[in-house]
Amino acid sequence: MKAYAIILAAGAATRMGQCKALLPFENRSALHVLSSSFISAGVTPIVVTGNFRREVEAECAKLGLQSVHNEHADQGMFSSIQTGCKALPADASVFFVSPVDIPLIRSRTIATLLNHKEKCDARILHPVINDGMLQTLPEFLLKSEKKIGHPPCLQGSFKNKILSHSGEGGLAKLLEADAQSTEYVPVIDSAMLLDMDTPEDYSRLQALASLQHIPSMHECFALWNHVLLPEHIRRHCFKVADVATKLVEALESPPTREFKQKVIAGALLHDIAKGSPDHAQKGADLLKKQGFESLSHIIASHSRLAMQDGTITEAELVFLADKFVQGTSLAPYKKRYEEKMTHYATSPRVLAIIKERQAQAESIHQKIEMQTGRVISETTLASWRI
Repeated sequence: MKAYAIILAAGAATRMGQCKALLPFENRSALHVLSSSFISAGVTPIVVTGNFRREVEAECAKLGLQSVHNEHADQGMFSSIQTGCKALPADASVFFVSPVDIPLIRSRTIATLLNHKEKCDARILHPVINDGMLQTLPEFLLKSEKKIGHPPCLQGSFKNKILSHSGEGGLAKLLEADAQSTEYVPVIDSAMLLDMDTPEDYSRLQALASLQHIPSMHECFALWNHVLLPEHIRRHCFKVADVATKLVEALESPPTREFKQKVIAGALLHDIAKGSPDHAQKGADLLKKQGFESLSHIIASHSRLAMQDGTITEAELVFLADKFVQGTSLAPYKKRYEEKMTHYATSPRVLAIIKERQAQAESIHQKIEMQTGRVISETTLASWRI
């Protein structure tokens, strides 16, 4: 398929007060970040300029991107979409429409939409994050505000509808009118819901950009739904995440936001492949496949982990938190190891493995107590408040 993306960068940015396309994310502009996601998925960007024309065109030239100018940008976003459609090549099989102020869309989201389009006849595809839960969320999580994200993926011929439309109701009205030929594609991408209209929005996205290698809470839920994780395992993971969060808060030195998110995400996903042979490694492989390789070590080592010298690691915190949770209840892990040794008393090989793992748990337990300066047990954990 010949795939293109119309990136809308023509707005006046009245609430932001500066050109959104050029806002920096570390050493890249918002336009660079967004266009790179499309290019990585095999999609050719076409950037529509309007206000801040000179600045945006200069950035496009630096990045090697095609740009087209909307002389009527003051008429609103739909006029920029029409300008982009006029620039689409005749051989465009599909095209995306994406405002530059939603810059953190994952390349994997775009690739997932393209792969789905190759298998279906729908004229419109919307990415959705399936993060719905059947229970009240714990206090340390945030509730999702939206579900349908950006960018829509449109059949090439849909540009004719856009070009012939008066503009009333914008693109949303056109998409709604074609609901019978619309499909919704689940993706693991919470950033596709987040735009930046104000400086406060931009600050939030800047912080998020540095954490995209770690799944957000809603992406964790979407991963649960992706593998159809049973409810009792979800509840167990919630409890482990609760304990892990308490351990993080007990650290004498305040942890970084990245450290804390790795711990909570690792706890929520440690049993993502529970029920499969070698579920820890299988879970780690699943996360690598989804683009979250930075978390794979935590998942792979949550059952078996040798203590390392130095400061406490994210993997050690998740490992110990898991040991203190049996089902959804706090429990002394030493008793569980003793029960296992009794059960396998006639199997020297298995006994040796159980003893090794108990020794690992005890050494990590002692290390965390030493570095937090607190006694950690199922009783003290129950009394701690986040």
